[in-house]
Amino acid sequence: MVKLEDAVIARLDKQSHHFEILVDPYAAWDYKHGKEVNLDYIFAMEEVYSDSAKGKLASEEVLKEVFQTTDFLTIAKKIIVDGEVQLTTSQRNEMLERRKNEIIDFIGKNAHDPKDMTPIPPQRIINALDSAKYKFTLNRKKEDEINEVLLVLKKAMPISLEKITMFIEVSATHSGKITSLLHRYDLIEEKWLPSGGLTAKVSIPVGLKSKLITELNNITHGSVIVDVLKQ
Repeated sequence: MVKLEDAVIARLDKQSHHFEILVDPYAAWDYKHGKEVNLDYIFAMEEVYSDSAKGKLASEEVLKEVFQTTDFLTIAKKIIVDGEVQLTTSQRNEMLERRKNEIIDFIGKNAHDPKDMTPIPPQRIINALDSAKYKFTLNRKKEDEINEVLLVLKKAMPISLEKITMFIEVSATHSGKITSLLHRYDLIEEKWLPSGGLTAKVSIPVGLKSKLITELNNITHGSVIVDVLKQ
């Protein structure tokens, strides 16, 4: 459990009633936005309040009326997802910076310049967003904001998130050496051959094609079959 002094209020107004729980701000925010969180550490108290500052608990009758249950975990999840997690200014700024870095990292890893099929450096993305005076927000799902950021970037540069499927085959001599590399990408299929060799299919951003081929050639000393499969 989070310490009481480190907790913030997650609150929900529903059916003319007010509900509050005390939560870890970072874990609650992550859970609210779809990330996997260990719920054992998210709550300061396993109590649902109508006014936490006064220590006033919500009655069982009201909980049953609004949530059709008195189970704390079921109700708490609902309050976090459907309600509001109150953050301090410092926490909100930290969350915004994390959101910004996550989105830039995602685009940097998955986007490419469709003109020459090369990756787009993160600093170029940052410069374009700064020039457009884009402001990141915590009010939308990250996936929705990624789409908005892409729309902004498309006004400043050619950019695409197109992916390709690569077929890879190696002999038994090198098969064990490339498995950890393949699992860094979106591994669609992996088949071990009777000879000990390996075939695999991976989905990658177009811009990472040359990088993956170079990595495979370095590991296998050129003894690898690589092909782009038709979509």
